[in-house]
Amino acid sequence: MKKFITTTEINELFGTNIVCKRITGASIDTRSLRKGNIFFAIKGLNTDGHKYLVEAEKKGASIAFVHKKVRGIKIPQINVKDTSKALLKLATKYRAQLKTQIVGITGSIGKTGTKDAINYLLRNEKDVFCSRKSFNNQYGLPLELLNMPRHTKYGFFEIGMNHSGEIKRLVKVLQPQTAIILNVENVHLGNFKSLKEIALAKSEIFTSTKSIENLIINRNSNFYKLLYILFKKSKISTCLDIGKVKSSKVYLKKETNISNIIKYQVILPDASKLDFTLRKNQKNLIFNALAIITCFYMLGLNLKLINQFKNVPFTEGRGEILKSKYKGNKLEVHDHSYNASPVSMRDTIDIFNKFKNKHLVYVIGDMNELGNKSKKFHMDLIKYLILIKAKKVIFVGSKLYSLRKRYKRLQFEYYENIDSVISNAEKIFNRNSKVFLKGSNSINLRKLSNHLIS
Repeated sequence: MKKFITTTEINELFGTNIVCKRITGASIDTRSLRKGNIFFAIKGLNTDGHKYLVEAEKKGASIAFVHKKVRGIKIPQINVKDTSKALLKLATKYRAQLKTQIVGITGSIGKTGTKDAINYLLRNEKDVFCSRKSFNNQYGLPLELLNMPRHTKYGFFEIGMNHSGEIKRLVKVLQPQTAIILNVENVHLGNFKSLKEIALAKSEIFTSTKSIENLIINRNSNFYKLLYILFKKSKISTCLDIGKVKSSKVYLKKETNISNIIKYQVILPDASKLDFTLRKNQKNLIFNALAIITCFYMLGLNLKLINQFKNVPFTEGRGEILKSKYKGNKLEVHDHSYNASPVSMRDTIDIFNKFKNKHLVYVIGDMNELGNKSKKFHMDLIKYLILIKAKKVIFVGSKLYSLRKRYKRLQFEYYENIDSVISNAEKIFNRNSKVFLKGSNSINLRKLSNHLIS
């Protein structure tokens, strides 16, 4: 059996007559392209993939999808009107051939962390595939489908969105049998009129397709009732809700704090009990863990694997702990620089604030895409840091900088951008400290993290 999409399937779909030795998946980026990959030359706002066709050939691409053929390229070029649409079309064709049980994971926060945790827990299992990094949009999701081996038994994919209808388009390609909605929070609010609209956009993972057989939703999240009503109107056979209340199908019965761990006991739909532990710095991931337990229960996978959750490393920029010596000072950097929302910001601050250390430094970046409530959310964040008596806070970004006169405190410093922070780093990080970094991706707190640990 061929491992990936075949030239026969490609020729049938696009009316071509190409011949190539071996296909090993797909790519739109020559930096990560593997030998045998199909290369899609995507023309975006900032770059044009056609400029990299020579590099793609050098790295061993098998076929190139282009909207204008380039001379001097020996690998087969398939000329299409829109290479982005060709990518979706081919991924849809490939998905139709697969017998894989596919799980789609969405939610305002925690998608990547949950998927990466599943990848870790199932790392020794055969025929399991988890999409890479945050490949969850119109390019990343179809690419990962084409990179999933044909024989895969279980496939786990995250589905992202920042506009209404986006999940609907992705689900049409992915056709998952199991859907997980982790939560509904104030993320991408700038593109929606209300939190309810975000909930409706998330619901597209099961309302816009007939493929869903199993649904997992969070009873403790916003608009749970709306999601449940939409489920009742659907023809989905099974919905298991997770939560901290007994009425949930999967719920937390006990929570016991012991030293640096938390012991949990979960009651499953068949009334059986499951015990497991998390590290205290994973406490904000409890609903991720419950979603995984419920998913494994539905699929008949080994539930005892959840006992390894406490060993799951944090994904880059999502809580990883980095240690360094900076200008003679020992720093422990808690890097949450990948992204931020009001709820994830507060949850992770709460965890960090419990460290018994005199020198905690908070580096807080702007939270973007919050719409007309942005100023309020940033004001609430500053007030919360005042409430918990944070001793040293470095604010970064234009939104927080604009509030510097309103919230003047001896322990607060305001900077317009990350380069200004780096320029003053020796003054800011001048003693042994634990450092917390969190903000939206565009603030580029990762640049500061790299500077401190280099």
